[in-house]
Amino acid sequence: MKISFLIHTIYGIGGTIRTTLNLAGELADRHEVEIVSVFRHRDPPAFPVDPQITVVPVVDIRPANPLNDRQDPLFAEPSRAFPRSEARYKEYNRLIDDRVRAHYAASDADVVIGTRPGLVAYVAQFAPASAVRIGQEHMTHNHHKAALREEMYEHLDAIDAFVTVSEGDAQAWRDKMPLPATRVLSIPNSVPEPSVRPSDGTGRTIVAAGRLGAEKQFDVLIDAFARVAAVRPGWTLRIHGSGDRREALLDRIHELGLYNEIHLMGPCSPMESEWVKGAVAASASRHESFGMTLVEAMRCGVPVVSADCDYGPREIITDGVDGLLVPVGDAGAMARGLLRLVDDEDLRRDMAAAAVRNARRFDPGVVAKRYETLFEELAAEVAQRARVPATAPLADCTVAPDGSLEVRPVGPLPAGCGKGARLVCVRTGAREEVRSFDLDAAGAVTLPATEVFPEGVWDVFLEPAAGTRQRVAARVVDQRGALRAAERVTPGEGVRHLLPYADTARGGVLSLRAWHRPVHAEVTDVRIDGARVTVEGGMLGTAEVTGAPVLVLRRRGGTADEILFRGKKVGKDGFRFRFSSAVPAASQMSGNDVWDFFIRCAPAVKPVRIGRLLDDLVMKQRVFVYPHTVMGKRRQAGLLRAVAGRVPGRQRKKIRVHVYYTLSNDLAMNVADM
Repeated sequence: MKISFLIHTIYGIGGTIRTTLNLAGELADRHEVEIVSVFRHRDPPAFPVDPQITVVPVVDIRPANPLNDRQDPLFAEPSRAFPRSEARYKEYNRLIDDRVRAHYAASDADVVIGTRPGLVAYVAQFAPASAVRIGQEHMTHNHHKAALREEMYEHLDAIDAFVTVSEGDAQAWRDKMPLPATRVLSIPNSVPEPSVRPSDGTGRTIVAAGRLGAEKQFDVLIDAFARVAAVRPGWTLRIHGSGDRREALLDRIHELGLYNEIHLMGPCSPMESEWVKGAVAASASRHESFGMTLVEAMRCGVPVVSADCDYGPREIITDGVDGLLVPVGDAGAMARGLLRLVDDEDLRRDMAAAAVRNARRFDPGVVAKRYETLFEELAAEVAQRARVPATAPLADCTVAPDGSLEVRPVGPLPAGCGKGARLVCVRTGAREEVRSFDLDAAGAVTLPATEVFPEGVWDVFLEPAAGTRQRVAARVVDQRGALRAAERVTPGEGVRHLLPYADTARGGVLSLRAWHRPVHAEVTDVRIDGARVTVEGGMLGTAEVTGAPVLVLRRRGGTADEILFRGKKVGKDGFRFRFSSAVPAASQMSGNDVWDFFIRCAPAVKPVRIGRLLDDLVMKQRVFVYPHTVMGKRRQAGLLRAVAGRVPGRQRKKIRVHVYYTLSNDLAMNVADM
C-alpha cells in the first residue's frame, strides 16, 4: 500500500511527531510511506527520519530560503478549508489549502491519515476518493472546545475511521458524538525498544519528563518530592523539558530549599539514556491523552508512579504490578507512592521487570499491525467509492511465452485516441517512472520482454495525442505466460518479472506488478511439520551458491538480531534449509515478532531476501497459506518463573508460529502470543 501521513510539521519536536515517525518507520518496511508536512521551517527535521520515508513539505518558510513561501500573496489570505475553531487556524491560509488540495488530487495514496483536527478536515475534503481516509486524535474529546467539535462533525462523518490513542477517549467520542458512518476505535501510540540497557534500579534518582506547562502539574510533583526528601535524604528529582512554567517551578524549588535535590534539566531527545539513570519515574499530569513518557520509562525498565488521570495512564499501567496509580493533584498520595518504591528495592526490581514485559505491547511492530489490519478491513469498503468510470477505455491483456505483454482494446477507442495516441505506464512513489508505447493501427500495443520496469506497481493509462490520460480498465487478463517466468531467467543476469492484473481494490483497473532484482532467491517449496520448517529454492541472477548456504533470520523492528542456520547446496544453485521454529520462538521479544528470511549463498556475501516471485500470482499470501504451529511460550527466568510454577492451575501461555509471504512476496515468520 501507499500510505500518506498529513502532519502540521515533521521538522519540530513533539509527541505527535515522534509517534508519527515511529509508526511510519515501521510501516515503511512493508509499504510505500510519505509524510506530507504542511510547514517546513528548518533544514533537517529535529528527529531522524527513516530513509525509506518520503517527506513532502507543502510550504517552505525557512528564513534563509530566497523562495520563502511567505512572499506568495495567497499566504496572507485566510484559509477557506481549515476549521476556524482549530487552535492553529491563524497559521493556515489559501496557499496551504490550494497546495494540499493539489497534492492529493494527483496522489495515488491508498491510505491518507490526518494527525490533528484541522488536518483531518483536509483529509475529509481533499483525499482521493479511492483512498482509505483516517483521522487520528492525539488529544481527547473533552480537550476540544464545543465549537471545534461542532465544526468537525461533518468532516469526521466523511472519513472512514477515527482513531484515538486510548479506549476511554474512543468511548467518550462514541457516547458524545455518534458517527454512524465512521468507525471510531482506539490504537495506542507506539514506542520503540530502547537502544540502551534497562535501568538496574539501584540509583537514587527519580526522573520525570514533559512540557513545563500547567497541565503537567510538576508543582505537585515537586511538593510530593519535598516530602520524600525530608525522610529519605540522598534522593534527587530530575525533570526534563521546557515550557512557560520553568521560572515558576524554579521559584518553588528555591522556596523549598531543594535546589541541590531537584534539577530542571531542560529538553532532551531521545530520553532513553536519561530514563535508565532513574530508579523510579513519575508523572503528576492532570490530563494525558496517552502518556508517551510513561511507556518510554517502562520500556527502559523504570517503574512509574503516575496520577490516574484521563485516559492514558490507567490503560498503560497495571496498578501494583508494573507501576502505581495515585489520585490526580494529590501531592501526599504521590509522595506515598514514591516512598513505597524508594523504600523497597525488591519491589522496584519486580515492577521494573513487569514494566519491560508489559510495555512490549506498544512496540511499533505491534501497533503497526493493528493499523494494517484496519487498512485492510476498510479497503474493501472504500473500493465501492473508487469504481472505474463507465467511460474508461477497456482492454484485454495477455502475457506471451517470452514475457512480453500485449494490450488490446475492447470496443472502440475513446475520441482522440487515433494517430499519436500512446499507452503510458506510470510508477509513482519516491521517484516517478514512466514508460510509454505507441499504439498500432488497431489500437493495440506490445510491451517487449526486453523493456526494463523498475520494481513496484505500475498504473496503465491511455494518452491521446492531445488531451488527458485515462486509466485503462481490465476486461480479461491472461496470465498463462507468467507461469514460465522462471524458464526465462538467463544465468548470470538479473531477474525481471512483469505481471499484469486487474486491481479489484481500485475497481478493476489494469495494473502491472514489476520485480527487478540483480540477485534473487526463489522459493520452490515450503514444508511445515510441527516445529520443523523446510525451505527449498534456487539462486537466480548474478550470484552462485558456493559451499554450504546459510539461512539468516533477521528480526524486524530496527534490532540487529539474527539467527543463523546452515543449509545444504542442492544441484548447481539450489538450496535446502531445515530448522526448528522453536529457536526464533525462544527468542521472542514482543507479543508479535516478525523474522524475515535471507540467504547468504557464499562467505562474505551480503544476504539476499528469500521470496516467491516467478509465477502468475500478484499476492502470494492469500494463496500459499502454510499451517501454523502452536507451542508453549518461554517462561520468564528466575524468581518469577519459580513463583508462577507454584500457582495452582496456572497454565503455560501459548504462542503461534506462522510462516507466510509478505505483501512484496518475500518469506517471513510471525511469532505471536495467543
